[in-house]
Amino acid sequence: MADRYWILGTGSWSSTNTANWSASSGGAGGASVPTAADNVFFDANSNVGTTAFTVTMATTPRVCNDFTASGLDGVMTLAGSAIGLTISGSLTFQATNFTRTYTGTTTFNATTTGKTVTTNGVSFFGDVTFDGVGGGWTLGSALTATSQIITVTNGTFDTSSSGNYAVTCATLSSSNSNVRTINLNASTLSLAGSFPIIFTTSTNLTFNAGTSQINCSTGSPTFSGGGQTFYNVAFTSAAITTGSITGANTFNNLSITGRTTVGIGVLSLGANQTLNGTLTVSAGTASSFRTQISSSTLNTPRTLTCAAVSLTDTDFRDITIAGAASPASGTRLGNCKGNSGITFNAAKTVYYRQTGNADWGATSTGSWSATSGGALDATQFPLAQDTAIFPAATYPASGSTTTVNANYNIGTIDMSLRTSNTMTLATSTNGVLIYGDWTNGTGITLSGTGSVSFLGRTTQTITSASKTFTQLININTPSGSVTLQDALTQSSTNFTQIVNGTLDLNGFTYTVGTRFTTVTGTKNLTFNGGTLICPDPNTTSFNNASPTGFTTTAGTGTGAISMTAATAKTFVGGGSTFNCTLNQGGAGALTITGSNTFLDITNTVQPASILFTAGTTSAFSSFSLSGTSGNLITIGSVTAASHTLSKASGTVSSDFLSISRSTATGGASWYAGANSTDGGNNSGWIFTAPPSGSNSNFLMFF
Repeated sequence: MADRYWILGTGSWSSTNTANWSASSGGAGGASVPTAADNVFFDANSNVGTTAFTVTMATTPRVCNDFTASGLDGVMTLAGSAIGLTISGSLTFQATNFTRTYTGTTTFNATTTGKTVTTNGVSFFGDVTFDGVGGGWTLGSALTATSQIITVTNGTFDTSSSGNYAVTCATLSSSNSNVRTINLNASTLSLAGSFPIIFTTSTNLTFNAGTSQINCSTGSPTFSGGGQTFYNVAFTSAAITTGSITGANTFNNLSITGRTTVGIGVLSLGANQTLNGTLTVSAGTASSFRTQISSSTLNTPRTLTCAAVSLTDTDFRDITIAGAASPASGTRLGNCKGNSGITFNAAKTVYYRQTGNADWGATSTGSWSATSGGALDATQFPLAQDTAIFPAATYPASGSTTTVNANYNIGTIDMSLRTSNTMTLATSTNGVLIYGDWTNGTGITLSGTGSVSFLGRTTQTITSASKTFTQLININTPSGSVTLQDALTQSSTNFTQIVNGTLDLNGFTYTVGTRFTTVTGTKNLTFNGGTLICPDPNTTSFNNASPTGFTTTAGTGTGAISMTAATAKTFVGGGSTFNCTLNQGGAGALTITGSNTFLDITNTVQPASILFTAGTTSAFSSFSLSGTSGNLITIGSVTAASHTLSKASGTVSSDFLSISRSTATGGASWYAGANSTDGGNNSGWIFTAPPSGSNSNFLMFF
C-alpha cells in the first residue's frame, strides 16, 4: 500500500500518466499510477499556486483505496465520463473548493467494514454502487447522487445511527440474491426517480428501515418493495399520474399528497399491504383533484390492513380495507367497484350548472349543483356511484361545449333532457370511465378521440339517440353487462374492444369503427336478434385476438356479424363458436381465418369472394351462400391448399358459386347448384341442383 498525491494542477487520471502523481504532498512527479491498494490525496499542493484545476477521469476504469480531497486552496473539479472509479477504502470530499462533474459510476468494493463515505455536500453525477463481499460503509455526511441510482449489491450500507444522514437520488436499488444489509436509521431519503425503490428480488437482503422517512417525488413511481418492512413512505408529487407498489410490504405510515391538477392519479397495488400506522390520502385543492387506489389486476382485490386512515377525494377499485380502520370512511370517497371494508358516500344525483363552455371538473367553484338550477357547489363533483344530469335548458346554454377535461370516474351520465337545446360533450384525448349508464339526448354531439370504458360490473345501458361515438369503446365489466337501448354507431377513426363482461346488442345494430376486437378476459357477445356491422376494409375488421374466454349467445332472434367493406377485409375468428350468421355484406373479398363454427353464412352482395384459411375447418348449421347469373360468389382458400367446410346433416342448396380448393364434409349433402363453377381441387361438392324434396337444413324422406 502506498500514498499518491496529485500535483501540477490540471491533468488526466489515466493508466499511463505519471506526471501528475507524487509519492508526497507537493513532491516530484513520476510516481506510479495509483492501484487499488493505494490512497490518493488532493490537497493544497495539488494545484499551481491557488489556481483552479481539473482532474479528468480517463475512459478506462480508475482505482484507488482511500480517496481524500482535503485542504484544497483552489477549486478542484473532478471531471470526465469514464467507465468508472472504484474505491476500495473510504471517501472524503472537501466541503469547499471541490466540485464534481464526473458522470461515471463510483463503485465501493471494500471487503472489510469500517469504511466511510463523507461527501460534505458535494453531489455525485453518476451512479453509486456498493459491491464488496463483507464490506461495510457508513455515511459521514448526507449523500446526494443527483438523478442517479444508488445500488447495494454486496456488503452493508449504513446512513449512520449517530448522524442519520439524508440520502438524495433517483433510486435506491438492491435487487439480487447476495448477502447484503441496508440500515436507514432515522434518515430521510428523497427519491426522485420513476423507480424510487427496487427491491424486486430481496433474497438475502436485511433491510432495517429504522424510523426513516422515504419521500418519492416523481409523478409516476413504481415502488418495488420486495415484501420488506418500511417505516414512513410518502408519495409527494402534487401531479401524480400513475404509480404502483409491488411486493407484500409493511409500512408504519403511507401517505399520498393531495393532487393540485385535475383528474385522477392512480396508485395500483400488486399485493396486499400492511400499515401499522395510518394510510393518508390528503385533500387536494378541489374535489376534482382525485387519487385512486386500486388493485393492479381488475377484479382481484388487494387488502390494506390499516390501524387508521385519513382519506379525502379518493376513489377505490378492488380494495379491501381491514384491521382497526375497517370499515374505513372519509370525505368524497368514490366506489369504482370490487371494494369491501369501506363506507362510501351515498349515491347522489347532481346537476350541471355552468352556463357556457366549461369543464366537467372546474377547479374553483366546480361545475355541479345539488339541485337543477341551484348554486354551484364544488363539493358536488360527481363520483363513480353518482348520477350526473344535464338539465333541459340553460345549463349549459344551447350550443355550448362541456369538456370532460381529465380521466374521471363517472357513474351515470344522463343527457336525455338535451333535445332542442344542443350541446357538445367533448372528451378530447382523455379516457372516460363509466360505472353506470350512458344516455344521450337528441341534441347532443359527441367529440373526442379518447376511450369510453364501461366498468360497472352490473347491468349498464347505452342510449345513443342516433349520435355517433367518436371515441374508442371499451367493455371491461367482469360479471356485468352493457346493453344497447337503440342502434349505436362509432366513427371510422376508432374501434371497439371487449375485455370482460357481456355486450348485449339487444336486437339493435352496432356499427363499429375500424375494427371489433377481443382482449384477454372472460367476455361475451350476445345478439338477441341484433347485428354487429364491421364496415372497415381492415385486415382485422373483426378480430377475435383473444379467443380464450370468448363466447357468443344467440338469445332471441337470429343475430349477425356483417362484414360490409367494399374492399378486402378479414374476419379473425380465433377458432370460436359464433352463435350467429356471418354475412358477406360488402363487395370486398372476405378472408376468414381459424377453424370456427357459425349458425349460418350469407351474402347480400354479388359478385363477392369468401376465402378460408387453408387447413382450417369451418362448421355451419346452415350454409346460405348463393350468387346470381353473371355475379358468382367465389369460395376458395387464401393459399394454394384446401380448406374444409362442415355441416352435420341436411342439404346445402346453393347456386352461382365458383368453388376451388374446398372440401365439403360433415354428413350433409353439399349441392353447389347447376350454375356453379368447379375451379378444381374440390371434394364433396355436387355441381348439380339438389334433388326435389330437400332443403338447406334437412334431408326430407317420404
